[in-house]
Amino acid sequence: MAHFRANRWHTPNRMKTILKAAALAALLSIHFAYPQQTAGTYRISGTVQDASTGKLLDRANVAIFTPGPQGSQIAETTTAEDGSFIFDHLSAGKYRLDASRRGYIATAYDEHESFSTAIVTGPGLSSEGLHFRMQSAAVIGGVVTDEAGDPVNQAQVMLYRQNTRNGLGNIVHYRQGITNDAGSYEFTRLEAGNYYISVSARPWYATSPNPKLDAQGNPLPESTNSPLDVAYQLTFYANVTDSDDATPIPVKSGDHIDINFSLHPVPAVHLRFAIPNQGRGAFGFPMLSQDVFGARQIIPAGGTGFGNGIMRMDGVAPGQYQMEFHGQRQSPSRFATIDLTSDQEIDSNAGAASVDVSGKIAMASGAKLPNRLFVSLQSEGRTSARGERVADDGSFTIHNIAPGSYEMLIRNPGSTLAVIKIAATGATAEGHILKVGTQPVTVVATLGSGETNVTGFAKRDGKPASSVMVLLVPQDPGANHELFRRDQSDSDGSFTLYRAISGKYTLIAIEDGWTLDWAKPEVIGHYLAHGMKVSIPEGKQSLDLSTAVEVQPR
Repeated sequence: MAHFRANRWHTPNRMKTILKAAALAALLSIHFAYPQQTAGTYRISGTVQDASTGKLLDRANVAIFTPGPQGSQIAETTTAEDGSFIFDHLSAGKYRLDASRRGYIATAYDEHESFSTAIVTGPGLSSEGLHFRMQSAAVIGGVVTDEAGDPVNQAQVMLYRQNTRNGLGNIVHYRQGITNDAGSYEFTRLEAGNYYISVSARPWYATSPNPKLDAQGNPLPESTNSPLDVAYQLTFYANVTDSDDATPIPVKSGDHIDINFSLHPVPAVHLRFAIPNQGRGAFGFPMLSQDVFGARQIIPAGGTGFGNGIMRMDGVAPGQYQMEFHGQRQSPSRFATIDLTSDQEIDSNAGAASVDVSGKIAMASGAKLPNRLFVSLQSEGRTSARGERVADDGSFTIHNIAPGSYEMLIRNPGSTLAVIKIAATGATAEGHILKVGTQPVTVVATLGSGETNVTGFAKRDGKPASSVMVLLVPQDPGANHELFRRDQSDSDGSFTLYRAISGKYTLIAIEDGWTLDWAKPEVIGHYLAHGMKVSIPEGKQSLDLSTAVEVQPR
């Protein structure tokens, strides 16, 4: 059952006030607008406990909701000293449970990512004796010091997390913070998972010398390097400068982990860029970035300047960088990879030029395109994107696309759309993946509309299976990430896959499959042979599966 929460970080008192107000509104709305929620004979009961220790938790707020993304709150209660809670006089139906408590992560019942298990009441169904497990909030903190052991103030600390939500297992930026006067930082209210940390800073005493020029205004080489002309390299735990070598930090429920950094300066590198004849205003200042877990992370320079037809960038630590030279207005940018070990003069015409991607979009059904359509190209790993509004006739142009692989994504308020076919010139296309080179690209894209809610049941040895991951897999999983649909089975084994796109799929159910890289063909292929074939026709609002899908072990 899909579960959506606007804000998981209310304070307990504020959360309680909000829940009480929402409960009153929900009860009033049920009385006047939902007469089917009359008093019944069924009960939902259980205990709230610490997920790690099993300790029974008193004073936890437990609320019960009608099902669905827009479910309304019916009632709330507070657990007793033994952690117990009861909701009685319930009608036969499906209910979502949420819990919150000071020091714990607010959660839905048996929640995994944004999915949870709803409790179903009715004849012959078990809805009592539930074990509602909550994760105690974890903390990562530490101190950043310099080579003398003194605290580094205003260091930028980046927290990354291994992403299990998109099925790719990639590492993504999660939070960031700044060290205080004592060099301390802290990330609180963390869920269990694998995390990574990086630190970037500038030595407080670092000074870049003013360039020396000859009589014609040309820069002269420095005879000696100043001991103050230094920089800190971007540093990952544990004291490495490449994200590929970073050590993961496994965090469990309730952990308090200290991760300290000691930064050591290295001689700074200086870059020089000759300005084209059009003058300074016709050439944007270059942007420097590093590859961090597959994403571009902008690296601020220690100092920049302009003079005598030369742009300069000072205080850069040695390393490998991606350089983007910005073109003026709609002129193409250029992209180059540079390995900086010493001072360099960079040719602004170096590297590969960006290209324009233009084309037309149409609905597979032949229907008129929705209004306010937006198309974007998202880089491999889903780390950056460029996009544009689609014209009424379906045409679009996206400027300044660097060579690489991109997912072509479509967004429109109030509807679910996905690219189901691409034909391209100037690039290769597979599913909705576009591989851009050095030539301008023309694209013809066909869209499918997500209109079908697929319902069914998951079973294990002929019995209803709750809390398993149910996955609708497209024919080409590696090239059609947007076509996947997921849910978590409810207590009676039922599930709903919302707004599926028409086409042919394989339906599978996996025990404890939440940490699988399910979007990778080499991972999910193991399960497809034992899945259920499903065909979703165009324009169908709902599809009820008559055969249950059998749960496969992890």
